[in-house]
Amino acid sequence: MLSILIPTYNYYIYDLVLNIHEKCLKANIDFEIICLDDHSDSDFTKANKKIEKLSSCYYKISSENKGRVATREHLAKLAKNKWLLFLDADVIPKNDNFITKYLNYIDQDYKAIFGGFYYDENSNKKHLLRWKYGKQKEEVTAQKRNLNPYKVIISANLLIVKDTYLSLSKQVKTNTYGGDLIFATLLKEQNIKTLHIDNEVIHLGLEDNSSFLKKQKDAVKLLYDSVEKREITKHDNSLLKTHSRIKKIYLNLLFSWFYKSCNGIIEKQLLSNKPNIFLLQLLKLSYFSFLYQKN
Repeated sequence: MLSILIPTYNYYIYDLVLNIHEKCLKANIDFEIICLDDHSDSDFTKANKKIEKLSSCYYKISSENKGRVATREHLAKLAKNKWLLFLDADVIPKNDNFITKYLNYIDQDYKAIFGGFYYDENSNKKHLLRWKYGKQKEEVTAQKRNLNPYKVIISANLLIVKDTYLSLSKQVKTNTYGGDLIFATLLKEQNIKTLHIDNEVIHLGLEDNSSFLKKQKDAVKLLYDSVEKREITKHDNSLLKTHSRIKKIYLNLLFSWFYKSCNGIIEKQLLSNKPNIFLLQLLKLSYFSFLYQKN
């Protein structure tokens, strides 16, 4: 019935697997939990090995580091069931009925179901930028997400039909941060019937501010490259839509200049104790405009 797939790299995942395992047993379903380790350090692999002591649970280790997209695709190919539940290593279900709530939707006419993200309170200033971004941009109710079902796409908590996932995955040509942006466009382009529900996982593994800021800029670069290669046709991406509007009145030139002149000042603000997410969005738009104008 259900294959729960957990890609991991340098992360302790036993608590997550145990949590999901208990929920599956309680639901009394046919299930498997497959964890694929992307060649982690030995401290992590040794600790995670005890996963195999749990019934219907498997912990496999890649011979080399292959990246997130390749690892997830490998997991999908290993799965025996029609429905795949992808969970990132650094999450934990928010609610006790996490598994049964997903099961309520598998007989409906949907191919992809997203449960959503939740963020606990944060007191660590090193993670403040990531936490504020998550709270403002990722912690979105299902009601709002369903208004534009291909806009807020977070594959860290995704239930999807196996054949659908494998078909989409082979079209994602990147292993860099930002792959969900490409995945979202593929869902829309191919008219995959998608549903959002309030079945959140708590995101625990917050990056430090500098790492997250770099990943955001990497995602913008990936988006730009995908547009240039004409890999994106249909989308609900806010950044692309905004850039398209400002380009019509040549404001993209101003934003490009703004990035060249002010990106250092903005980045300093974003790494401060009071990061402003509006400024992060402004930085992303100006960086995209800079890349567009540069090339």
